[in-house]
Amino acid sequence: MTKLRSTLYALLVSALLATAAACSKKQTSQGSDSNAPADGGTQQQQQQQGEPVSGDAREAFERGMVAYRADRDEEAVGELKRAVELDPDFAEAHYRLGNAYLALGNRDEAEKAFRGGVKAYEKITRRDEKNSDAFYFLGLCNEKLGEYDDAVKALKEAVKSSPEENDDKYYELAFAHVKLAQYDEAVRALNKALEIKPDNYPAKDLLEEAKAGAERVADFRKHQQEQLRKQQKNSNANNSNSPANSNAPRTPSGASNRDPLQPPPQD
Repeated sequence: MTKLRSTLYALLVSALLATAAACSKKQTSQGSDSNAPADGGTQQQQQQQGEPVSGDAREAFERGMVAYRADRDEEAVGELKRAVELDPDFAEAHYRLGNAYLALGNRDEAEKAFRGGVKAYEKITRRDEKNSDAFYFLGLCNEKLGEYDDAVKALKEAVKSSPEENDDKYYELAFAHVKLAQYDEAVRALNKALEIKPDNYPAKDLLEEAKAGAERVADFRKHQQEQLRKQQKNSNANNSNSPANSNAPRTPSGASNRDPLQPPPQD
């Protein structure tokens, strides 16, 4: 009996370790949106969409997410492609399809999927300017595309229109600010994220990076100001050392001071 228990315990530990490894892989592959939910679920999908998703598209989406979480990425791509084919306005399916393509290393198809997500989410936000979740995922799509100015705009709207404060939204806003070297703005957003959720460890790590960036920018600006002051000081010194009549016309060397309109002197 003791041997059987030991065997079962070893199998359980192995299963837990395998699950943790799979989750770690997906979190690493997601990159900027490490805090984003693994999948929206039916309720969140409807909140993002602003209207119900068709039944067949939702079923394909859910199958795709099950495959994605199990590292069956090719299967995930197939199911998520079917979801967007069945419902081209299914915004989150476009976004998750992009992540599945990234897991396969197919950046070209991933970009197409994220651009599909941008188009679908922009359509939703035009229809509902207070849809915080739609703005949030629009910002994530923009981040995946490296379009950080657009990401900042979308994520600011996500924060502003959120019915309740959300640390993930502040984190992603800060991430986009860091990519634009807007470190002071990033620090403010991360402080807010940590105020909401003090144990948000990705936010703590990013805050250290943002603070270091802000210090570099401050040092650079200080150096530039010192250089400017030195240049101005040297310029003032040169002006003070120049003759008082430096702006008056000078007579060429060897030339006469005689008025050219007067006749030459008699010998």
